[in-house]
Parts: sequence; structure tokens; C-alpha cells
Amino acid sequence: MTTLPPCSTAETDVLIVGAGLAGLTVALSLPEHFHITVVVRQDLSICASTLAQGGIAAVIDEADSVAEHVADTLIAGAGSCDETQTATILSEGANAIEWLCAHGVEFTRENGQLHLTREGGHGKRRIVHAADHTGRSISETLQQQLLARPNIQVLTHTFINEAILENTVCTGASVTIADSGETILIRAKHTVLASGGLGQLFSLTTNPLTATGHGIAVAALAGCRTRQLAFVQFHPTALALPANPCFLISEAVRGEGGILRNSQGQRFMPQYDERAELAPRDIVARAIAAEIDNSGHHCVYLDITHLSADFIHTHFPQIYLHCLQQELDITCEFIPVAPAAHYACGGIITDTAGRTDVPQLYVIGESASTGLHGANRLASNSLLECVVVGRAAAASMVASDSHTLTWPQHLKKESTELLWQQPVQTSVSVPDMHVQPFSLNALQKLMSRYFGICRRTEDMHTLHMQLQQWYLHAVSQTDKLTLVTALLMVQDGLNQTENRGAHFNVDFA
Repeated sequence: MTTLPPCSTAETDVLIVGAGLAGLTVALSLPEHFHITVVVRQDLSICASTLAQGGIAAVIDEADSVAEHVADTLIAGAGSCDETQTATILSEGANAIEWLCAHGVEFTRENGQLHLTREGGHGKRRIVHAADHTGRSISETLQQQLLARPNIQVLTHTFINEAILENTVCTGASVTIADSGETILIRAKHTVLASGGLGQLFSLTTNPLTATGHGIAVAALAGCRTRQLAFVQFHPTALALPANPCFLISEAVRGEGGILRNSQGQRFMPQYDERAELAPRDIVARAIAAEIDNSGHHCVYLDITHLSADFIHTHFPQIYLHCLQQELDITCEFIPVAPAAHYACGGIITDTAGRTDVPQLYVIGESASTGLHGANRLASNSLLECVVVGRAAAASMVASDSHTLTWPQHLKKESTELLWQQPVQTSVSVPDMHVQPFSLNALQKLMSRYFGICRRTEDMHTLHMQLQQWYLHAVSQTDKLTLVTALLMVQDGLNQTENRGAHFNVDFA
């Protein structure tokens, strides 16, 4: 690995912002004669992909089919998926797993075959995993290969300011090195935003500190359309221990027989959905939220004490050890859990190769909206999307390097109107507000209060007005990008006319 020297201007073939699974896949899928620059906000290892526990959904078993995987995805997506693009992505599942295996990722196997587990919303066992630390195993393996390639340069502790456009074509981006404060214009033939999600806009999230939605804001300000940003998936089961950083209790725990119990120790999910603990995440999260509201207790409990200790040690070693460090033995004690902001189902509109409305600007991973997730992401489809779309994006760049590549005609070229700068028209009476000083903590509290699992129209209008005031008075570019994403999310929430998937407005109930 070489390090890009500090300078005011630099050039590269491909600029990749973010080094989660999406960014890593693009970088490692490109030929070694390409000069690649990777920009990350903190250390290379800090990304949402590393935190993923469950696995990657892919059709491997002969008893399974892509058609069934598509059907399960469409059901979870509540009628908001793009069926054609969903089928295109999911049909590449087996090839994606083969690519990861070829790159040295060691998945859990039984009798020499990939072990498949099952998660909520899936009709078959199709989750390929590495125990309960799939994301970490994949990320660490691919990061080692990234660092070993001499054609790849990495800038850590560096954040993006804006995309650079010339004649409506993206020609790179402006970035700033955090330690020195120096701004660098990196010119690139292709620019990839793979900067992750937006969970840090909420008080409780399973996302890393880097998940502030800046990639979405940068692309939107460059003229890309957004879609379905109201659909924020709250993971039903984040560890809920006092004064303990949010830690994800994998969907696979319920997939292997975990039972949700309320503060009275009673199982409650069958009262909410016939699929019980294996219902899609939005249903489970709302059920847990309702039980918490009804009881006044801060959490519910996930019970796997009926499973053998050996099974728990083998299948959930990371969860077991983390909880044990918190003086909680999950082999004989219930796990306190509560919902936390987990995944942005919407984002920047792209095709299945990550191409956006702006030529030569790609958005991949959680920042993108390929149409796969719809109103509610099906468990473990996200890592698959990172690999499939990342490889397709790399192929698109290689093709354009060898011949003139026409940007897809179905992608619009018009700039997105900056709707967050205009007051939202409403007949709802919104109380006068005291404009409090902006801080990330203040933003997180308001987003959690007014744009959480359950929402109200009046609350969203109140929140939108506060966000507008903050945006108009924002000083730093970092704050502006955070607020642009928040405004786009709330704007989309106000535009929703019904309850669907991860968006639930109490006024429509």
C-alpha cells in the first residue's frame, strides 16, 4: 500500500469513498493497471460491513430457487421493490458467494458444504455465514488484499465535501484530511460513493460513527434523485443494557429458535403476526416498541436458554462473549433487547451497476436505492447487494475504459430540486418553535423522537421546520451534509400517503 501525498490536486482512475464491502468489492474487482484511491472517514476497519453478524442471502441449496428468494424479497419490501432489478441482483447470489470464497473468505461449513441458516422473512435456509461474525470475517479478509495491492492508495481520516461536476459529468471530488485540515481535489475518471448509511442521525443505532448519510447528500447535491428515504429499518433486537454501546443481536438468533418475551416473561409475537419471531423486521420492531410502551419497561427479552450451551457457543460465539463481558450469560439468562436504527432501505436511485443520474458517478451499498429493498429490506440481502452491484460497477468502468460507454438513457439528467430549502406546505397547525443550537446530539434526539419507528404528520412538520432552520444557519460543510440527508428523509416521510414497510404514521393507522 502507498499513501497519497498531501497536495492540492491529485489524479486517479477510480476514486472510491468508503471501504465497506461495497467499496472493497469495487476496488478488488478492477484490473491492477487501474490506479485506485480509497478515502475513508476513520480507520479502514470502521464500517457497517464489519459489524454485520448474520450473513449473506444467496440461493445455494438445490431445494431453493431464485424465484422463491425474489418472492420473499418482494413480500418484505411491501410492494415497493423494483421486481426486475431485484431479480437481476438476486440471480447473482451464488456467483457472489463463489467470488468471496475465491478471495479467501472462510464461511462456516458442515461436512464440507456451506452451512445455511435461516432468518426472518426467508422461506428457506439460504443465509451463508461465518459463525455470527460474517461481516468481520469478510471485511478483514478483503482489507488485507486491498492493502497488498500497489495500485491502490488509501487516505484514512479523510472526508468528502462535494462531487466535482464538469458539463454535468462527475470528474472527481473534493475531500479534506481531518488531521491537517487540508482540502484536496481528487480528479477521477470514475467516482464511487460507497459511504454507508445514516444510522447516526438517531440516538440509538447499530451503525458505526461514520454512518451520517454524507454520501447521499453529496450525490443529491450533485443532481441525483433519491427514493424511499422514509423507510429506515429499525433492527428489532439491539442489546439494551444501561451505559453499554449499542450492540446487534443477530436476526439469526431468532432464526435458530430465539423467543421474544415481554417484561412479564410472556411470549408476545404470535399476537402480532402468524410468523411470530420470524416476521419481517418492521413488524417485529413495532411489536417490541408496543410492548415497551405498554409496560413502561425499557426493553423486552430474547430467550435462547432452551438451546444447548454447545449450540450457542458454536453458532453465536461473538454474541455470547460480548454479553458475557457485560456479565450476562445468554445460555441461562434472557437477553434484554430494544429496536435501534439499523438500515436505510432507500437512497440514491441507481441501476444494478450502481450508475446514477450523473455520468461517471456511482453510488453503491447502503447509500444507494437499486430497488432491491423496497419499503423494508429482507434480512441479509444487503451484503449480497454490495458484492453483486460492486462487481457490476467495476465491469462498467472497465468497459468504458476500452470503448465509449453510453450512460444509461433511462437515468434522468435533470438536477434534483433542493426541496429542503423550501417550506413544506401544510394545513396542519405547527406550534411556534424555539430554535435550539445545532449539534449532532440535538439532531439525534429530534430524529429519534419525531422520525422513529412510529411517526405523526404534525411531528414530522415540526421536525422539518427545525431542520430547515439549522440548515440555513449551518456553518460547516459536514453539518450541512448531515442536515441535507435528514431533510430528504423527513421530506420523503411527509410525502408518504400510507403506511408501508418501515414507514409507519400513526395518523394513517
